[in-house]
Amino acid sequence: MYQKTVLPNGIRIITEYIPYVHSVSLGVWFEVGSRDEEPTELGLSHFIEHMMFKGTERFSAREIAEIMDRCGGHLNAFTSKEHTCYYFRVLDEHFSTAAEVLQQMLLHSRFEPSEIDKERNVVLEELNMYEDTPDELVHDLLCEALWPNHPLGRNVLGTQETISSFSQNMILSFLERNYTTERIVIASAGSIPHERIVEEFASSLSALPSGALPTANYSRDLGGQDLFRAKDTEQIHLCIGGPALSRDDERKYILYLLDTIIGGGVSSFLFQELREERALVYNTYSYNSFFRDSGCFGIYSGFSPKHWDEVFSVIRTQLGSIDRLITDDVVQRAKGQLKGSVLLSLESTNNRMIRLARGEMDFGHIVTPEEFIREIEQVSKEDVIELGLEVYDPAKWTIAAIGPIDSNIWRDIQCQKIC
Repeated sequence: MYQKTVLPNGIRIITEYIPYVHSVSLGVWFEVGSRDEEPTELGLSHFIEHMMFKGTERFSAREIAEIMDRCGGHLNAFTSKEHTCYYFRVLDEHFSTAAEVLQQMLLHSRFEPSEIDKERNVVLEELNMYEDTPDELVHDLLCEALWPNHPLGRNVLGTQETISSFSQNMILSFLERNYTTERIVIASAGSIPHERIVEEFASSLSALPSGALPTANYSRDLGGQDLFRAKDTEQIHLCIGGPALSRDDERKYILYLLDTIIGGGVSSFLFQELREERALVYNTYSYNSFFRDSGCFGIYSGFSPKHWDEVFSVIRTQLGSIDRLITDDVVQRAKGQLKGSVLLSLESTNNRMIRLARGEMDFGHIVTPEEFIREIEQVSKEDVIELGLEVYDPAKWTIAAIGPIDSNIWRDIQCQKIC
């Protein structure tokens, strides 16, 4: 059973009551992320997420960890370009304990200068680790290429310079400006009734300041530029991307199917051709990123430098043959894959919680599994082909790559992109 309450201060509380399970997953989501940072604040959203676990007026960092371990639960957080989420999953008997810890973190974190200095080193090490992971780093390089000098082109982690400058005053100022009641969505799935969720959180979180929802702060047009980073790796890590759909575009369900067909599984065009038929890669896939007023697609492949020409040619050929390769049978298979994925995800209360929150933030209402499946079923082969020809137009491609890239490969890339 789904229920939604909007409090007078703007906080939205959305729940799915599942009486036959013995756990609850709850997330407090803030519609704020790295794209809402000023240039001097790069990485501050993510840094604040870390600092929330470093001690409150009532609990030390160690006590927070010990309480959750004693409950046998899980408490964590993550930051993206448009959202920051603090969440827990516990047995229903420990719900009140976990809720109290989370409320303490969100309302009474101390942000002590000594802890800020300690966590600064932790985040700098996280940044160093990320730099050593080219198959992840290349996706940020693609964003930088697609949105040069725009917020969405920034790394969520920030830079060594900005991380080194963070202070208690910067943290408190950012929180006052962005952690406001109108930006909060509380989502819960599990064996705790809606009324109890409202009772636990409505009064406590009302202490947060009020403020308007974030607005778009960049142009809809993506100014793509190819970016390459030379790195002594065994593989070239390649991302090809371009403009796609914003999260409120009505064609998003078509794009879900299209992405599934192109690179969303082991039967996808790219996986079958690049790995199974030609053995050129170990990993390849496609994805879409939806934002408030923009979006992009991405195609990733990791391969030996000697296979560059063939890999690029295969990707170009596959995407250029959408009108021939996509058949009714292909579309039906993708529909089955998507429906199965959605229904299987319902066995996790955490997945259900995330679905509730994203539906509210992205679409303004709860998107039930039945609604999602109904929208998918209405998509035709012609819809998929039409959108595929628009989205995967090679003239709109932007390329990002990390690896042992020399000048000859660079010239080949430019030639193949134009030809």
